[in-house]
Amino acid sequence: MNDISEDIELSKEDIEFFKEHEQYIGFLNKSEDSDTEQIYEKTPRSNKSWIPKETTKLPIKLPDGKIKHQETNNDSNNENEEKDEISSSDSDNYDENLQDDMKIDKSDENDVASSNNDIIQKKEELAMIAQMIIEDPENNIGQLKILREIATNNNLTIKKLALLTQLVVYKDIIPGYRIRQLTDKEKATKVSEEVKKLRHFEQSLISNYQAYLNSLETELKEHTIAETALKCMCDLLMSVTHFNFRSNLMMTIVSRMSTAEFTKMSAMCCEAIIDVFQNDESGEASLDAIKLITKMIKSKGYVVHEEVLNTFLHLRLKEELSIKTSNNESSVNNQAKGKKRKYDKQEPKKHLSKKLRKLDKERKEVEKEMKEADAVVNKEEREKKHTETLKLVFITYFRILKHANSSPLLVSVLEGLAKLFAHLINVEFFNDLLELLKKIMIGPQTEDDNGNSSRRVDTRISLLCIITAFQLLSGQGEALNIDLKDFYTQMYKILMPLALNPYMEQNENIRKRKTIVDNNKDEIKYSNNTSVSSEQQLLMEGFDYMFFKKRTIPIERSAAFLKRLSISCLNWPSKTVLICLEKMQKMIQKQSRLDALLISDDRICNGVYRADLDDPELCNPLTTNLWELSLLESHYDPKIRAMATSLATFVPNGERPL
Repeated sequence: MNDISEDIELSKEDIEFFKEHEQYIGFLNKSEDSDTEQIYEKTPRSNKSWIPKETTKLPIKLPDGKIKHQETNNDSNNENEEKDEISSSDSDNYDENLQDDMKIDKSDENDVASSNNDIIQKKEELAMIAQMIIEDPENNIGQLKILREIATNNNLTIKKLALLTQLVVYKDIIPGYRIRQLTDKEKATKVSEEVKKLRHFEQSLISNYQAYLNSLETELKEHTIAETALKCMCDLLMSVTHFNFRSNLMMTIVSRMSTAEFTKMSAMCCEAIIDVFQNDESGEASLDAIKLITKMIKSKGYVVHEEVLNTFLHLRLKEELSIKTSNNESSVNNQAKGKKRKYDKQEPKKHLSKKLRKLDKERKEVEKEMKEADAVVNKEEREKKHTETLKLVFITYFRILKHANSSPLLVSVLEGLAKLFAHLINVEFFNDLLELLKKIMIGPQTEDDNGNSSRRVDTRISLLCIITAFQLLSGQGEALNIDLKDFYTQMYKILMPLALNPYMEQNENIRKRKTIVDNNKDEIKYSNNTSVSSEQQLLMEGFDYMFFKKRTIPIERSAAFLKRLSISCLNWPSKTVLICLEKMQKMIQKQSRLDALLISDDRICNGVYRADLDDPELCNPLTTNLWELSLLESHYDPKIRAMATSLATFVPNGERPL
């Protein structure tokens, strides 16, 4: 090592380099035995020693070959210091804000916890009070006032619970009869303690019940918990229809049905009215509701939602008020009375003692009181109320039909007439009503840009008009000699548009709801689930009236319908095709001459079949055959293939063609 170090000579440049960098070569002058390193190693290291205080930059080489170090900037250090100060101040502010937020969150949590505790306490209190009232209503009738006071709480949850609790209590304690106000004479009369206690209970119940209804009406106007309040009123109307203030409940509910847009609250009101119609045995409640609904519809200018008018379809008039049944019942009763009188004359009177006659008289009085207690409805009074109800329904229907072209309720009116009320119309109105149905059936006249006039036909409206017309003449109108050729022609005309309708098997309400959901997914559509027939059902019902109700049909007309039905079956869904093939076979069975359409051999006929004509009397159908059956024999549905094969080889007299 010494030899090598002695041989090394330092140049001037090296000496100058060492002089310039004297501060970096101090360790060369230290001896190996120095303890400096040991002391350095023993001193504890702090975190600050690892962070350089000054940032050094790389040296640069000058053109003359010298190396120069760049001066360090203290600005960056100042910036770092400022950043450290800012970050420290921000952290302090963040800590303060965090503490404030923690305080706010804790206060919110305390508020939520306290409100939950209040709700739990009120629930227990409401349950306890309700149980006390239900167990002994006469002695605890005063607790109803406490329930009403709890319903004034500012907490919406507690308010809803209080209203619903009162609903359950009133439904349980309301008696099965209507409570009337006492007269001054009755109040002045001395009565027993039991009667006095009962009167006090009844009058307290009426006053509290009235106050409860007033609070519900107030909540409806404020719109905070309007849905809950309306639900309570609808439930009361359905469950205690017989009780006091029924008209007030109906008036409030009917007024909520008059909105142009059908909302959830409107659906609740319609369901309540439907329930009243279906469960009303006396007809009194139905009459009150019909009076309010017809008055409301008239005040709105007959511009309401169709679901409101569809509630009429649930009236019990078809079962309760039938002309044929009433006549049959009266004749049976007269015969029974005659037989009884004849039998009474032949039967010898039994000799009864004075005591037995007295007992028999008392027994009859008891039976009479029992009938009154059972609330036996007088048949004459019921029919009188049903007749008045029917009169109001017809007035509303006919006023809407009078303005049929502009009324959105036309389909609902025709549904009602076709389903329920056509057979109840007076014979005097038949001619005028049939003329009106013809105008509605063919549709309004429109003109295109070229000035050509045409009719816009609605297939559903046409089918309803046809069914209504045939129902008018199927009952008491059978004796009238009225030609319905226009209705046959219209049915023949709409078969082709129906063949192009892919939704003919769907319910009208379901189709409308699907359309609304597809167009606007955010909109919710409510319905009262009124049963509205599909166009396929209406078509088959119309065929039954036309061809299978003991009517003499010309062979050309039946053949024309048979041919057009076979053409339409090529496009209809499987279910409709099966029904139509059955109808076609039934028509051939009824009119055996129609089997000429099943024969494919050459025959002598005059003219050519005109499928383009919409008049069944002029299309000359007997010159063609049902060649569409051969296509249906290759249908994908095996049932249709079998039915088409059976019909193609069908002969009315049982003989098979060769």
